[in-house]
Amino acid sequence: MSENVDQLSWEKFYEETSSGEKFPKKISAFNRLIAHTNNFFVISGYGAFTPGYMIVVTKEFIPSFSLIKKNSYDELELLINLIKDYLESQYDRKVVSFEHGMCACIGGLDRAHLHIMTIPKNTSGKDLKASINLTLESRNAGIDHIIYNGYKLENNHDISSILQIVKKDKKGKSKIKIKGKLLTLKDIKNLDFNKWPFIAYPHVMKGGHYVYFNSSFQNYSFLTTHNFQTQMGREIVYNNEIRKNKKFQKEMSLDQNFSEKWKWQNMVFEKNILSTIKDAKLHIKPSKRLINNFGFEIV
Repeated sequence: MSENVDQLSWEKFYEETSSGEKFPKKISAFNRLIAHTNNFFVISGYGAFTPGYMIVVTKEFIPSFSLIKKNSYDELELLINLIKDYLESQYDRKVVSFEHGMCACIGGLDRAHLHIMTIPKNTSGKDLKASINLTLESRNAGIDHIIYNGYKLENNHDISSILQIVKKDKKGKSKIKIKGKLLTLKDIKNLDFNKWPFIAYPHVMKGGHYVYFNSSFQNYSFLTTHNFQTQMGREIVYNNEIRKNKKFQKEMSLDQNFSEKWKWQNMVFEKNILSTIKDAKLHIKPSKRLINNFGFEIV
């Protein structure tokens, strides 16, 4: 993937989708556009391991939703609520949304984008807490380095490997020293997620990153300025899907091609992308306000 190409270009998405098939039979880089408003557009996302995966993107080239104009927030809120209500009704599942602000996660060129994904309807707050903490553990969040048998290890993969060994070998605990503390959900909540996106503005203006995750459970949502690796939200949703969906768990266990199946670069899930596009274009029902005041249009 070229670092010189805007992979979330509004112009490219509109040009290719509007001139192509309304219901494509194969996906390409820019034929996944579903709808748009005056300032935002909606695409079906790569790596759609859950049904109905959509991404809301800013037409303006800015790296974080905290930088949108305040007078466009009503438009954004209406659009997000439309998508969430539609997904809950269409797929009979709950919905989560998340943003990795200032992540520069697509080839170094990035514009603000909010992921909206479905999760099993029987997901509880405790399930999400467990999935969040499992994701933090898999990323060794909060651990700077470890010293094992006198060797200092800073690489995340090395740290994970040694920690797994120590888990199985009680005697190994005496051979390891950990610099830092493994973070859990309660440790990372340092901004009010209910005040997203503008509460993150001061942090962003200092060059900081953030992760916003809204599960609709007050206690199991967060907005954090900890600088985690990208795709954290996707990994949380994947861990929860494995936890709650036995069929999906079996399918993923049978596929041995990739160890990190939640990464969109590893598994695209084209069938789900195509059905998401078709379902949304046929069944999404915007309000008159969203159409008349904010220019909502299905492409």
